[in-house]
Amino acid sequence: MSRPTRLPSWTVLVSLVPLALLISVAASPPLLAQTAQWQGLYDKALRQQNEQAYEPAEQTARQALELAEQQRQGQRPYMASSLNLLGLIQQARGHKAEAEQSLLKALELNQISLGTHANTASVAWNLGNVQKAMQQPRKAVQSYRRALEVAQALPADIVSLALREKALQALGDLLASLDEHDQAQAYLQQLSALPVDAAAQADVATRVQALLALAHSQEQQGRLQPAQQALDQAMALLQRAGDGSRSLVPVLLARARLHHREGDDAQAAAQYERAREVLMQQDPQALVLAQVLNELGLWRAQNKDYAQAHALFEQAQAIADRHAPDVLWQAHLLASRARMAEALRHEEQAQTLYAQSLELYRQQENPEARVGEAGVLNGLAGLAYRKRRFQEAQPMFIEALGLMEQALGGSDARLLPLLDNLAALHRSLGRPGESEHARRAAALRRELGQGG
Repeated sequence: MSRPTRLPSWTVLVSLVPLALLISVAASPPLLAQTAQWQGLYDKALRQQNEQAYEPAEQTARQALELAEQQRQGQRPYMASSLNLLGLIQQARGHKAEAEQSLLKALELNQISLGTHANTASVAWNLGNVQKAMQQPRKAVQSYRRALEVAQALPADIVSLALREKALQALGDLLASLDEHDQAQAYLQQLSALPVDAAAQADVATRVQALLALAHSQEQQGRLQPAQQALDQAMALLQRAGDGSRSLVPVLLARARLHHREGDDAQAAAQYERAREVLMQQDPQALVLAQVLNELGLWRAQNKDYAQAHALFEQAQAIADRHAPDVLWQAHLLASRARMAEALRHEEQAQTLYAQSLELYRQQENPEARVGEAGVLNGLAGLAYRKRRFQEAQPMFIEALGLMEQALGGSDARLLPLLDNLAALHRSLGRPGESEHARRAAALRRELGQGG
């Protein structure tokens, strides 16, 4: 019985440039008619914010805003800069609704007084971030689009290029999360297609994160070749930039997942092995290393190198134990040990480990847990099948298939092992003709280009 491939539990490991850093560069107060008193208050509030002294920072930002409001006409950019900084501080304090109102007013003032300006784009981008955090994705999309529109209308300098990149990435990520993959891919492809001379000024980590999001979106649609091309582009960018550390690991893991989907476990193992080498040098206690070791252990067990598989599982467990309890990962590790026990014909041990893993998977509500639960049910059904307890195996195979479809859709290669198992069960029960599952497996293989 084949094991299902996990969905990744990690998210992209690289974050955007902190908001305060962007604003301190791209939305500094305008020079015309500025006063030393206002500038002193603004700089003080910015310094307090950077020191995470948020309560006094908010008080100082409000003082700067009051001073700008006293000047009235001609001071709108000062008011907008004060409101923008106030919004960032309110966001940091968890006051998202207040932050949104401050940033909406800042954007309105900048659009009136500055129009197409880096400050306008910066505030729109910050507003999108707050709206995204408030679970208002449609509003966030509008704000990010406004930021992109303004940034694209500016001359191509280091500030406008950075804003353009961040807006494109934010739109791609957010639209992908809304399952609007065509629009998401259009924005991410714009980002990946920025000219090479611009890339030299760009943040490599931001570009790589966008390519990863593009590849993941394409993979979800079953477009494996374009996904591979996006990952190859990310790898080439890292090599050109000489970045072989943290940014490399998520690319390697994404490539491994893609190789799994294509049925090339040897290539997947090679990517995991390289990821292990990088992580052992950079962060040997990272939880992601436990995931990599677990996958390598499964590969070793699949190739009947049980001693090495056991050692890898032990290393993975030791790393996982150093982190806060992670129910999902405990379930993964238990399932891996169960598969090895099954391969060694230690069926009672495998049954116990599968049952423990199943209980943990059922505590989680996410696609990865459903894929894991399906894998465990497939393993338990396999144990029953080999003992010719066909009536016991059948409902578990069917439930596993339903869970995989729920998590992955109906056109994923990872459905094939379960379809094949149900077709084998049909034959073992002595039922005439070709089963529905055999026909569906053949159709799916044709769809995936694997023959009839």
